[in-house]
Amino acid sequence: MSTISRIILTEPYPETANRKIKLLTDFVAKSKDALPRGEKHEFVLLPSGFLTFVIKGDLTNVSLAEPENKTEKQQWNAEIDDIKEQALAEFGKTFDNTTLKALKSVANYLVVGIDSKPAPNSKEKTIEFVLVYDLQTGKPIHWTGKTHPTPGQSQCLIQMPIETHFMKQKVAGKRVAVFECNDLVIFNPRNTIHSPFKDERNGRPRATDTKTGKRKCEMIDATLAFKPEIVLQLAHTEGSWAAKWTTLNKWLEKSNAKPLKHFASCMKKYPQEVTKRRDKLGNSQGGDVATFVNGEFVE
Repeated sequence: MSTISRIILTEPYPETANRKIKLLTDFVAKSKDALPRGEKHEFVLLPSGFLTFVIKGDLTNVSLAEPENKTEKQQWNAEIDDIKEQALAEFGKTFDNTTLKALKSVANYLVVGIDSKPAPNSKEKTIEFVLVYDLQTGKPIHWTGKTHPTPGQSQCLIQMPIETHFMKQKVAGKRVAVFECNDLVIFNPRNTIHSPFKDERNGRPRATDTKTGKRKCEMIDATLAFKPEIVLQLAHTEGSWAAKWTTLNKWLEKSNAKPLKHFASCMKKYPQEVTKRRDKLGNSQGGDVATFVNGEFVE
C-alpha cells in the first residue's frame, strides 16, 4: 500500500466529465496491477482546480476572511457551508457512483481541488477548496482551501481559516495536514511577508504584526503546534517546492516535533517538463509516495 498516490497531469485540465473519469479509470486499472492483493492507497491526490464551479448567490457581503465577531462568524461560516454544498454537487456531478466504487477498490481517501470560477465578464469573489472524501463511507470528511492568496487574488479570494488545514480525524493513527497551493509558500525561507525566518535567522526574536499584535507567522505556529506526520499539498502548476518542504521539516525538528513521515505535492506539469525536469517530481515528495503520470506509475 502507498500512503500517498498522486496523479500528475501532463496536459490542460480535462474539460469534460468523461475525460476526468477516464483518467481515474486508467489509474484504477494500473493500481490493481501494481498493488499487492488486498492492499490500497491511503490517499489519492488530484491537483488544485481539478474541478471548477460557478458560485450561485450574492457574495457581496461575504468578507474575504472569517470575522472575529461571534455572530458575524456564524453567518460567514453558514455562507461558506452553502458554497461547499455547491462544490460537492459539482463533485457528485462529475464522479458517478461507478467511478467512486472503482476508486474505493484501490484507495481509502480521495483528495481533490475544487475551485470556484467567476461568471463570465465578472469580477466576483472566488474560493479554492480542497475536499478530502472518504471512499469507504462515501462521504466528505474534511474541507479546507487556500488561506494565503497570491498577489493577484488579494481583493477577490475568500480565505479559509488556518485551523481548517489540520484534520481532526487521524488517518491510520497519524496526524494529517492539508495545504492548498500557495499555503506551502509560507515555508519559503526567503518569504519576508508572512514568515519570521529573516528575524530568527539573524538571531532576533520573532517579530509581531503591528496590525494584530500577533506573532508572525500564525500559519507556521499552528502547523508546529499540530505536529503533522503526513502533509498533502495540492498545487495548480509545477513549482519548486523542495525548499519549502525542507524548511517545514527543519522547523518541525526545531520545535521538538518529528520530521514528516510522508508528504507530497500534486500538480500539473507539461509534457516536456515530465521528461526533462523529472527531478522536481522527486523533490516534491517524501516517504511512501507513488506517482501516476502519463497513464503509468513512475519511479
